[in-house]
Amino acid sequence: MKLTFRPTVVPSDLEAVRQIVQSTGFFTDDEIDIAVELADAELGAAGSSGYNFIFCEREGRVLGYTCFGPVICTEGSYDLYWIAVHRDHQGSGVGGRLLARTEK
Repeated sequence: MKLTFRPTVVPSDLEAVRQIVQSTGFFTDDEIDIAVELADAELGAAGSSGYNFIFCEREGRVLGYTCFGPVICTEGSYDLYWIAVHRDHQGSGVGGRLLARTEK
């Protein structure tokens, strides 16, 4: 089954981000809320929030995502704020493919 990638946040991504980040078992409730807030900020700003996203999907289901943005006062430098893959898909190469897409 083919993986697809998209840079646009859609309303259903808010719950997908919550589920993905929760599933990892690495983050506190406050950190999970922040992850969702960043996606919501981008959704409401239609591309002008300063947060960039890449979502990895298979058959319409979000498996993981990255969130990144430019480093202020630099040219061509970015910070990776989040990279998360649902625990059911960890170890399958999704994270590596997301990182490679993000680095482009």
